[in-house]
Amino acid sequence: MIKGNKGEWSEFYAFLKILTDGKMFTADKDLEILRDNFYIVLKIIREETNGKKSYDISKGDGKIVIKDDVVSGLNDVVEIEKIKNRVVDIFEKMKNSRNTTFEISLAEKTMKDLHCSQIKASSGRKADLMIVLHDKKSPAFPELGFSIKSMLGSPSTLLNASGATNFIYSVIDYSDVNEDSASCNGALTVRDKASHIYGSGGCLKYCGMDSEGFRKNLRKIDSKFPEIIAEIIKSYYNGKGSKISDLVNYISEDTEFCAKLDFNKSDFVFKVKRFLSDVALGMTPKKEWDGYAKAHGGYIIVKENGEIVCYHIYNRDEFEEYLYNNTKLDTPSTTRHKFGYVYKENEEKKIKYNLQIRFIK
Repeated sequence: MIKGNKGEWSEFYAFLKILTDGKMFTADKDLEILRDNFYIVLKIIREETNGKKSYDISKGDGKIVIKDDVVSGLNDVVEIEKIKNRVVDIFEKMKNSRNTTFEISLAEKTMKDLHCSQIKASSGRKADLMIVLHDKKSPAFPELGFSIKSMLGSPSTLLNASGATNFIYSVIDYSDVNEDSASCNGALTVRDKASHIYGSGGCLKYCGMDSEGFRKNLRKIDSKFPEIIAEIIKSYYNGKGSKISDLVNYISEDTEFCAKLDFNKSDFVFKVKRFLSDVALGMTPKKEWDGYAKAHGGYIIVKENGEIVCYHIYNRDEFEEYLYNNTKLDTPSTTRHKFGYVYKENEEKKIKYNLQIRFIK
């Protein structure tokens, strides 16, 4: 039997629902479906470890034509109604499961009928599904990549923590490192350590990042953007909030910081929204980013009631507004990612903070 968590099963559910509905509805900034704004689905492509499989419904005859990318390989036809009758039951079993990972026998049966060998797309891909849409705004029929997020289960991450997401700060006006760094590093949380530094008369000044590649990616948004994100991260660990929107409000009230960058609140909001959508659609910390949305199409969200909505490139403003109001900073493992400790480098005291962004729900 095949097991998966709610996020993984949600990806397979999204594939089934879109395939059998034959359309994808867009949403406003509050995730409410826009019933008059939808895209007709012609074909879905899933990439698995054993190759690509296409699911063609473009003829509109109630049949799914399944092919793979192997010469003279798979060529099968499945009735849409056969699969459609199972979709609601699969969703209910997924939603109501109380286990971290679990089996869904009906879903596994459906996987066999559709020649699927795995629940979700191969790891490392930004796009979870490639979809060919009938788009009235384009005469072409390109394969558009969509990333999938589920609102079932634990809130998912938008940006995963890694060593590449460490930001480095100089510890300024802090008393003797040999004595106080030991007591500071013995504090229970990273925020406790920040309180210890500031409570002892010290302060933090951004001085770089562990990953030069991620720094260059951020500079593609704006040459000053690494410093903006560093200020947001510092404010988070200093206990000024966790929601992205609240942290942006906080740094925009710092007149000295705003004057230094020659930015106002609307500038910060604009840049941060663009950063969030770039991360959602293509940018990763460990790979050089060319500035194009790797997902190409947009974002698919599985709602708690089973509805599927999408944010397409064409309604990017609504997508950015949704991300801005529904994400927060989170604290990952300090030992795994090697941050949150005062250390000495070339006689200078420093501390690293890590960036991880998670959906609120």
